[in-house]
Amino acid sequence: MRTSYIVSLVVAILVVLGIVQVVRPVPQPTVSASVPSSKQVAGATPALPWPQGVQADVGVTGVGIWPQHGPSQSEPIGSLAKMMTAYLVLKAHPLSAYQNGPTLTMTAADVQLLQQDASSHQSILPIAAGEKISERTLLEGLLVPSGNNVATMLAQWVGGSVTQFTAEMNAEAKAMGLNHTHFNGPVGLNSTTVSTAADQLKLAAILMKNPVVQQIVAMPQMTADGQLVYNYNYLIGHNGIIGVKTGSTTQSGGCVVLATDKTVGGRTLTLYSSVLGQPATSPKGQVWAALDAGNALLHALDKTIGERTVVAQGQVFGHLDAAWQSPIPLVAAKSATIIGWPGMSYALHLTTHVPHGNTLAAGTVVGTLTIHAGSQSVTVPVKTAASLKAPTYSYRLKR
Repeated sequence: MRTSYIVSLVVAILVVLGIVQVVRPVPQPTVSASVPSSKQVAGATPALPWPQGVQADVGVTGVGIWPQHGPSQSEPIGSLAKMMTAYLVLKAHPLSAYQNGPTLTMTAADVQLLQQDASSHQSILPIAAGEKISERTLLEGLLVPSGNNVATMLAQWVGGSVTQFTAEMNAEAKAMGLNHTHFNGPVGLNSTTVSTAADQLKLAAILMKNPVVQQIVAMPQMTADGQLVYNYNYLIGHNGIIGVKTGSTTQSGGCVVLATDKTVGGRTLTLYSSVLGQPATSPKGQVWAALDAGNALLHALDKTIGERTVVAQGQVFGHLDAAWQSPIPLVAAKSATIIGWPGMSYALHLTTHVPHGNTLAAGTVVGTLTIHAGSQSVTVPVKTAASLKAPTYSYRLKR
């Protein structure tokens, strides 16, 4: 009798333990991601026609900037400095695309400044004493014939003095993240006004967001004091060039930032090239040589920029792990493309949101893969490649 009782008790205990095992909650599935933080667009980075021995760079709005070619140190930039001058004038006195802005009356001091600049063969905008000139026309004089006298007048108007305006230029450069740029005046004539090709690309892209600037830098010429004056960017209106600025001094060599538009995947992008320190490699001089180099870079970039597939449908980016069955691949629900060039870097980030429970149908969306490239952000749903089945009674008893 006692043996029978013990056996019955043991059986009862085992039954209870079995029931507890069967009804006890199973661990929730977990996700193990296999997503590299950064990748590169497939293919070898294209060889661009970089000018020899000088700084140069290319970039595309919203996409990114190529690693800078040539020397890395800051160099004199000549009249490229006037891009920042224009930016601060428009920041202080904004204009719409169809406004002319306030009018400034030219004084005897302004004429004297013109004469001083002209006597040392600087680039100027012709003016006359008593002449009333709008802000817009002065900006045209700053960016088209690159008038040094205009740069000084605008700096005094906006900053109260050239010294104060220069301080504002450097503060703005810091705020923009132009960490290799320093200004010594609004003109660019001083050799201690320095920057890099990459910084000048960034500044040009910021400046060209302004529609007034877009209109002005696309002007091949303008009339001032009854005279026709020309843009030093001789490529304006040719080969799709829409801007932006040239610069040239003995210390800086030929400097240029160029821009052109390109439509890719229904988006209009602006492509930029910059060249600093170009020597006179042709009889036309250092500005022409810089323009030729920048133009060649732009057209090479135009050929290589395009839509690139960076995620393939069905590509595995992790697994859903449940203790009672083999890991289930988590796959991209569709392909994804970005705009870029072979070898360009982009970033990946996976966010998961696995539903609570221990069963899932195949094809259940459990996450989002985000691709970042410049200001591009593309998202792709991530789903289960197979079903998550309910734990078996055998698993529940044996765990």
